[in-house]
Amino acid sequence: MGQYWKLINIDQRQSVSWGKLCQVIFAPTLINLVWLLAMPRKPKPYDRSNERGRSKDPRDLGALNLPFDVLAAIFEAIGSENIVDAAYLALTNTFLRAIGQKRIYNELASYYAAWYLERIICVGDYLEGDDLPPDILKEDEKESLSGDISDTNSDDDSTSNHSDVPHGARLYHAADAETNRSSRTIGHWRKRFAAKGKLSKAERRELEDLIRADFSWDGRQETEWILCNWTRAEYVRNGGVARLTGSEIDGPMTSADPSLGHVLLTQICWSSDDSTSVNYRGPLHRGRWAGHYIAITTMDQLTENVRFADKGNWVDVTEEVVAQVLEIWRAEHPEVLVPHLRLKGDVSDSTPVSTDEEDRVQSEEKAADKGALAGGEVSGDREE
Repeated sequence: MGQYWKLINIDQRQSVSWGKLCQVIFAPTLINLVWLLAMPRKPKPYDRSNERGRSKDPRDLGALNLPFDVLAAIFEAIGSENIVDAAYLALTNTFLRAIGQKRIYNELASYYAAWYLERIICVGDYLEGDDLPPDILKEDEKESLSGDISDTNSDDDSTSNHSDVPHGARLYHAADAETNRSSRTIGHWRKRFAAKGKLSKAERRELEDLIRADFSWDGRQETEWILCNWTRAEYVRNGGVARLTGSEIDGPMTSADPSLGHVLLTQICWSSDDSTSVNYRGPLHRGRWAGHYIAITTMDQLTENVRFADKGNWVDVTEEVVAQVLEIWRAEHPEVLVPHLRLKGDVSDSTPVSTDEEDRVQSEEKAADKGALAGGEVSGDREE
């Protein structure tokens, strides 16, 4: 029958239940992995010199005419449940706007990058509980996440139906015992600011600028978006992925699949059995990134962000990883690849290339798909 797979966030004990790997590894909805892992760019320093119809004079703050550090502490003390109030406070004065945007960004990031720099693995249900990737579990997790679940009902009447009793590797059921609850979503973030009340048009534009996630790219190699394995200090460039299909690059996104989300899945699958239900015959079930800390960020963050810089020298593995992705897609969907990457004699090599308009329509359809990952639902707890 073949094994079934789960995408698991080990740190948050969250999972996405999938069917066979062939049903998800090429799915357009894997783009949602990018949204779970891509950290928006930090806002640039706010330019208070621009005339925006609001006071630029700190003296107009009245009781809030306080030192910078005190005002920053006030914004930081505003809880997540009152983040809308923090945004409105930031709109009242350009001085507060410059200070408050950091608090707004930190909250925004928790919606857009919910799995950023956390341990991600895609586990097959044929996994043997002690056959885990090396060193992915912390010492206090080994008892609950390694090994197999024993059938506690084995001494019961043999005629009893135990089909609902969990069995197999504990890691596969990592989120089963947790309270089922959806993660924060991008849609939820936007809805929180849907009621704009009596804001003027200028204030609405300012609010939109304040709460918008920045996934832009200026085209420079040193600011390119990359898929990072923090554990191994390795990364894959988005440009290398885009070259497989000749697609356009939009920040961490590509206008055609495969995306960075598809690339990630090819590196994090893990099982004791090599059945994957895909035509590719390589060791897809022993992903070398399985269970590692994963993030999507930009090249400049490898040196500017302390968490990345402390890892030392980062290695560009784009060529190696993209070569494997190429073989996987050649075996199943060669028609999406640029013609010179298709195998000679492949039937798709003679297929007329789609028009620009068809490409645009397909890209818009994929971008509009905001459903759960490949039809799966995220379950498990998330700390607020």
